[in-house]
Amino acid sequence: MSQRNELQRIEAFSDAVFAIACTLLVIEIAVPHVEDVLRPGALWPALKAVWPSFVAYLISFASLLIAWANHHRGFRVLVRSSGALLYANGFLLLTVTFMPFPTAVLAEYINTPQANIAAVFYSAACLTMNLSFNLWWLSIRRPVRLLAPSVSKAAERKLTIHTLSGFTFYLCTTALSYWFPATALIVIFGVQVLWIVTSVEEGDVAVESKYSEQVEASAPVKAPGPWLSTIEV
Repeated sequence: MSQRNELQRIEAFSDAVFAIACTLLVIEIAVPHVEDVLRPGALWPALKAVWPSFVAYLISFASLLIAWANHHRGFRVLVRSSGALLYANGFLLLTVTFMPFPTAVLAEYINTPQANIAAVFYSAACLTMNLSFNLWWLSIRRPVRLLAPSVSKAAERKLTIHTLSGFTFYLCTTALSYWFPATALIVIFGVQVLWIVTSVEEGDVAVESKYSEQVEASAPVKAPGPWLSTIEV
């Protein structure tokens, strides 16, 4: 099997796992129950009562969306696979599939006196997912460099700084969550929106490898902004 086919298999499997994780998020939102279905407007209060589930779903979906975008763009600059990448990718997917659980916990307790614990648990899950992404990026650089030769050392260093900044960010929000859970969640979601906006504004940089089966030679790869920061995960 060629290196390109092996990378495509890993990415296809990963895409399926991301899709399942996103689907599980919405499954956690229970349909509200209405006692008197004959009373006009009775459903509105019931829908309002599940607002914590909508908030938790929105934040988590944004996290998984950015994680998937980072993962997808990362694979576009690879020219080969390795055992380290295979298992690091597996660990990343493990943390991705775990996210529906802390999301459900957050939705259940964010509007209760247990909100700080729920927020800390959720932020810690995001921190763990970001840690797994850092390990994934490390496996691309060590022990064998899997990046296309056209990816410069400067671009590699810049992306490494972005991934580490994501870990620092979630470490801070995890600590903040204990005393100010609502504030921490707002900060997380705000940074996620900011990341998406800046990513779209920068545009999608073509990063086809020179080993691509569809082209004979590729253009030089530029550092495509903060797409590996997961300040999002």
